[in-house]
Amino acid sequence: MTDFAVTLQTAVYNVLLASTPLTTALGGNNIYDFVPEGTAFPYVKVGDQTMVDDGTKNKKGSDFTLIVHTFSRYRGSKEIKEIMSLVYDVLHESSLSVSGAFNNMRFEFSDIIKENDGLTTHGMQRFRVFVLTN
Repeated sequence: MTDFAVTLQTAVYNVLLASTPLTTALGGNNIYDFVPEGTAFPYVKVGDQTMVDDGTKNKKGSDFTLIVHTFSRYRGSKEIKEIMSLVYDVLHESSLSVSGAFNNMRFEFSDIIKENDGLTTHGMQRFRVFVLTN
């Protein structure tokens, strides 16, 4: 199942990158797994994952959570909420194309905080993915 964790991260990254409304709101392809130093705001980072075994007697299965981070320096929360809404539209209830597995992604929760620098707004959205393989 750990190979699936990498495949899932890649699939999420690719589907976000393919979203024209999202890349337009970000001012380009500002979607990352690793954020380079000096990256312009706003941007999205496909981030942390958890995995719990959720198999059956006959099938292997896992329950994943994936956090998507959004960062903005816009004064106020309008920009980050708009970008997070676009991420939600792309990922919630999506069935990502991942070879050999059935999966369904569902939104769980989001949070928006102000970073300690007083300039950066940080949005977090957690999505749950149930995976069954043969």
